Formats: sequence, structure tokens, C-alpha cells
Amino acid sequence: MRKTALLLGFIFTIASALPAVAASPGGHSAGYGSAGCGWGGTVIQKRDFWAQFGAWVLNMSSWNQTFAITSGTSGCGKSGLVLAEKEQSTFVENNYGSLVREMAAGQGEHLSTLAGLLGCTADDVPAFGAFTQVNYATIIQGDDTTAPQMLTSLKSELSHNQRLNASCTRV
Repeated sequence: MRKTALLLGFIFTIASALPAVAASPGGHSAGYGSAGCGWGGTVIQKRDFWAQFGAWVLNMSSWNQTFAITSGTSGCGKSGLVLAEKEQSTFVENNYGSLVREMAAGQGEHLSTLAGLLGCTADDVPAFGAFTQVNYATIIQGDDTTAPQMLTSLKSELSHNQRLNASCTRV
């Protein structure tokens, strides 16, 4: 009896997910099937229901889809950029005052963390700090500069710096 209940629960769970699969345009997007990105979407190329069901099982049973989404691997986006931008925005919002002070000084713990969130190598953190100090007036354009404006200005300025633009992979 217990096995039957578990089997029915499993079938109900799968059946409740089917409308979401069917609702996606064409049953898939972004080059992978309706199972989503991850090993399942990468390994199983067929688009029929049972193949995508197998891909979904592979993604869920190995927990690789979560890693793939956050790291941008296995067909899950470019360098985890969506997650990186959210992390950057949240960090800047929560630490804006400290970041402004540390940018003016060209160094500090929050500034080093921001450099890491922007994908800068550890070797380039001092150059990143010096860069923010030299370009402070362009990055922080006044007392009314908001955290999102500061982040946008910083990324814009970094894109013009050949060394840091190459080193900081999440600008």
C-alpha cells in the first residue's frame, strides 16, 4: 500500500508539472528543451515528451541544474550574468555608504568584495581600487547619486579600461 501511495504521489507531481511544460512556447527555449538547461538539456537533445522527462529527471536527480544556472554552464546563460547582476545590485544597495567612502580612498573590504562580484581577479583588486579612486567624480556624480546609478557608471567606466575590462568578467 505504501509503495502505491508513493507511486501515485510521484505521478501526481509529474502530471502537475505538465501544464508548465506545455505552456512554454514550442515546448522549449534558449536551445534546450522544456526540461531546462543543465546536464539533461545538454545530453538529451530530443524534444519529445519522454526524452524531456528523462532530461528533467537527470537535472533533478543530480542537482546539477542549480549549479549550472548560478555558474552559467551547461547551457544556462552567459557566465551566470543574470545572477551576477542581481548579486551586484543587492550588494551595492546594502553597502552603498561604505562603498562610496572606500572608492574615494581607493581601497577597502567592501570595494574588494565588489571587485570580486564584478569578476575581477584577485591580482587586479588593487588596480580596481585605484581605478575607482581616480574615476570617483565620474562614478559618483553628486550627493544625489543612487546606488543603481553608481553601479551603472562604474560598469560604464570599467568598459573603457582595457586591463580591467579584460580582467573583470562580469561587468
